[in-house]
Amino acid sequence: METEQRANILVVDDNAAKRQALSAVLEELGQNVVLADSGHDALRSLLARDYAVILMDVQMPGMDGFEAASLIRSRGRSALTPIIFVTSYSDAETDMLGGYSLGAVDFIFAPVIPEILRAKVSVFVELFHTTQQLKRHEDHLESLVRQRTSALTAEIAERERAELIIRKLSSAVEKVADSIFITDTEGVIEYVNPAFEATTGYGDAEAIGKTPQLIRSGEHEPAFYANIWETLGRGEIYREVVINRKKDGQLYHEAVTITPLADDKGRCTHYIFSGKDMTERMQTQERLHHLAHHDILTDLPNRMLFVDHLKQALSRAKWRDRSVAVIFVDLDRFKIVNDTLGHEAGDQLLQAISERMQSCMREGDIAARFGGDEFAVFLNDIASQDDVAPLAQNLLEAMSPPFMIAGQELFITCSLGISLYPDDGHDTQALMQNADTAMYWSKQQGGNSYHFYQVAMNAHAMERLQLETDLRHALEREEFALDYQPQYDLESGALVGVEALLRWHRPGFGIVSPENFIPLLEENGLIVPVGEWVLQTACAQHQKWTAEGLPPVALAINVSGRQVDTKVILETVSRVLESTGMTPELLELELTESVLMENIESIGDVFRTLKSMGLKFAIDDFGTGFSSLSYLKNFPVDALKIDKDFVQDITTDADSAAIVIAIISLAHALGMRSVAEGVETQEQVEFLWAQGCNVAQGRYFSAPYSAEEFESQVARQGSFGFSESPLLVRS
Repeated sequence: METEQRANILVVDDNAAKRQALSAVLEELGQNVVLADSGHDALRSLLARDYAVILMDVQMPGMDGFEAASLIRSRGRSALTPIIFVTSYSDAETDMLGGYSLGAVDFIFAPVIPEILRAKVSVFVELFHTTQQLKRHEDHLESLVRQRTSALTAEIAERERAELIIRKLSSAVEKVADSIFITDTEGVIEYVNPAFEATTGYGDAEAIGKTPQLIRSGEHEPAFYANIWETLGRGEIYREVVINRKKDGQLYHEAVTITPLADDKGRCTHYIFSGKDMTERMQTQERLHHLAHHDILTDLPNRMLFVDHLKQALSRAKWRDRSVAVIFVDLDRFKIVNDTLGHEAGDQLLQAISERMQSCMREGDIAARFGGDEFAVFLNDIASQDDVAPLAQNLLEAMSPPFMIAGQELFITCSLGISLYPDDGHDTQALMQNADTAMYWSKQQGGNSYHFYQVAMNAHAMERLQLETDLRHALEREEFALDYQPQYDLESGALVGVEALLRWHRPGFGIVSPENFIPLLEENGLIVPVGEWVLQTACAQHQKWTAEGLPPVALAINVSGRQVDTKVILETVSRVLESTGMTPELLELELTESVLMENIESIGDVFRTLKSMGLKFAIDDFGTGFSSLSYLKNFPVDALKIDKDFVQDITTDADSAAIVIAIISLAHALGMRSVAEGVETQEQVEFLWAQGCNVAQGRYFSAPYSAEEFESQVARQGSFGFSESPLLVRS
C-alpha cells in the first residue's frame, strides 16, 4: 500500500517563541511544519511547495499578515491555499472583517488553546489529503485516456484498472467520517454518503433531488449564502463554519468546504460539499472562553471582562455626553468568616453576596468579582452624581439582612468607593484606581459606607504610601525605640510593673503616633519582625536593670494578631528568654479580646505551653471586643486591663462607671488582677481604689519614660517603691 504523503503546514510569525510554540503543537498531527519569520519569507516558501494550510500572524513588521494574504491570493497555484489568521481577542472584530475580505478561512485568538488549534488545522490537513488523492486519481485516469489510442487491449486493461480505482475511491468516500454530498451546477443533490445521513438524519432517498436548503438553518442572512455562490461562481473553493439544521430540528456547527469540479475544458460540472461536525468543539471553545472571562465561583465577569465592558461603556458615554460610575466594593471583616467557619462557608457567602449585588443592578449595569472579597460595579448612562448615591445605598442595604451560611446567621457589611467619568478620569485605569482609593477611604472611616472620590484622597493615599515605605525601613535603620509606662499597686502605692510601648522616630517628622503606624505594621505583616524586636529589646533592658541592682517588676508586652497567626510565637518567646535570661514569671503578654476570639482554637495549646513556662497573660482593652466571655474560663488569663475610654468617664458617666465596676468584679470573681489604663485624675484614682481595682497606670502617675529616664527615676527615689506616693493608702 502506498504511504500517504505528509501534508505541509506553513507557520508565519515574526516572533520566534510563538513560531516554536505553534510548531510544537502542530507537530503532534504528524505532518511537516515549515516556519517563516515574515510575509516575504512566506511568499518564498510558497514557491517551493504546496501547503495544506497557512497559519499567519496578523501583526508583523514590514509586511503584515493581511498584505501577505493579498499577495498569496493573487499568485498561481498557492492562491487557493487556506489561511488561518492568528490574532488577539481584543482586535478580533477588526481583524476578522479584514481577514475574511481577503479570503481567510478561520481565526484563532491568543492565548492559543492547543486542542482547538490542532482541531482546526486537522480539518484542512484531511481535506488536503483527500484533494491530493482525488488529484492523483484524476491524473491517472487522464493517463489511461491518452494510452487508449495505443492499443485496444491496453485500453481495456486500463479501463478495468480505472474502474477498480473508482470503486476504491467510491468505497473511501462511503466510509469517510466527514459528511459529503455532490450537486450539479444548479445545486441539485446527486449523491450523499452515509456520514451525511448520520450527521443530518436525512437518507439518500430524502436528499437526492433536493438542494442544500434541506439543511439550511435560517441562522445566516441571505447575503451569507449569496457569498457562497459568488465564490463558487469564480471557480474558487469556499471554506467556512456554517450553522446547519438536522432533520430533527437540532442546530449544529459544520466546517464546510465546497469544491468546484471542472471537466477537461475547464467548465464546472459539479460541486463537492464536505463538512465536519464542529458542534462539540465550538461548545468547548465557548466554555473555555466563558471560563477565561468569568469568575469560576460566582460566575460574575472577572477583571478582564469588566475592563472590556467598561471601555465600551466609556466610548458610548463620550458619544452621548453621559457619565459612567465605577464602584469598588470590599467586604468588611470577611477574613473572620474564613477563619472561623472555613473556606467552604466563605465561598457560599461570596456566592450569596454576588446574588444580592446582581439584584441591585439596572439593565446595562455590570457587577464583577476581582478575587477574594473584592467586587466591582459600573453603572451605565448616569446623568449626575445624584443618580449614583441611591444605587450605592441600595448596595449597602442589600447586605443588611443576615446571611444563613453553614447553619450560622452572619451579618456582613461592605465599604464602597465611587469614581465618575469624566470628572475622575477618562480611561479605565484612572477610574478604577480612583474608585479603589475612595473605597479604602470608606474602610478607614469604619466601613459600611460609600464615598465618592476626591482629589484630596489621592494626597492622603500618597502620604500613606510614603509612610508605609518609610516604615518598611524603620527597623533596619534603628528608628524604633521603647518607652516604659509604670504600673502602680493601688493598695500599697508600690511600683509593680512596666508596660513596654513602641515608639517610632521618623526622620524629618519626629515621633509618629502609634495609632498611625501600628495598624500599618499589622496590615503589611511587618508587625512580626518588629514584635520580635520589641520582645528582645524589652527583655534585654529588663535584665540590664536587674543586673544594675534594680528590684525586679513585671514587664508587660503587647502581642498582635499577626504574631499569633504566624504560630511561631512559642519559638520566638523561647529564643528571647534563653538569649536574655529574662525570668519567665515576670513577663506578661497582652492580647486584645478580638485577637483572642479570632484565634482561640488555633492558639490555645501554644499559650498553654507558654503558661506552663511561667509566663502571664492579660486581656488588653477589655470590654471593647466580643461579648462572649466563655474564653475566660478556657484561656490562661491572669489580668483584665480596663480600656482608657471607660476609665476617663467613670466620674461623669454612669454607664462607664457601671462597666468598670463590672469588669473589676468579674476579675476578682475569676481570681484575676484588674488593671486600669489611662488614669489621669485624683478622682479616677479614688473611684478605682474604692472599687478594689488592683493596679493602675496613666499620666496621673507619670508619662511613659525612656529606658534611661526610668532608670534615673528609680535611682533618684532609691527603690521601686516611691516614698511620696500619689496613691491613696488605706488607713
